[in-house]
Amino acid sequence: MSAKRASTKTASPTPATPAMNALMIGGAVAFGLWQLVNRGRMTWPPTQLLAGLYTVAGCLALVGPIVLFRRSSADGGLGELVWLSGGSLVWLHNLAASLRGNLPLGSLATPLGYQPMGLAVLAVFLAGWRAKPAGGAGWSWTNVVGWGLGVFWVGMGLTTFLPGPMTGLAFR
Repeated sequence: MSAKRASTKTASPTPATPAMNALMIGGAVAFGLWQLVNRGRMTWPPTQLLAGLYTVAGCLALVGPIVLFRRSSADGGLGELVWLSGGSLVWLHNLAASLRGNLPLGSLATPLGYQPMGLAVLAVFLAGWRAKPAGGAGWSWTNVVGWGLGVFWVGMGLTTFLPGPMTGLAFR
């Protein structure tokens, strides 16, 4: 006779539902767009496109750790690691600023400049690429979002080394 085994699967306190994830992602993008409109930086034609995208990417970084901690699968791809690391950088920088008593509410999503964020994410990419097996995880939506954010952050960080301004794509 076979003995019944107890389930070893641990239940997360708040299950990750697609509707809740979509609500958080949509709320993050809406918050980023609201910040841009509130600052008067949403214009046509877009003269500060990269700076606006950096703000929206920062808002996605804010919800990244929440979305990724709520999911049931423990093994993720390199993109998820990058999204989690970038979001953790934003959260920890905001926490340190609030402990010092100088948390600027206008820049919750973008407390780090282009260069520090880009180079930190580049370090995560390089270390994660070396540490993760070649097969890695599948291309889930969280992995794709993480890769997109990571490539954007690294690109923004590396453009700070270019001499002179980029025409048509103002940073700040």
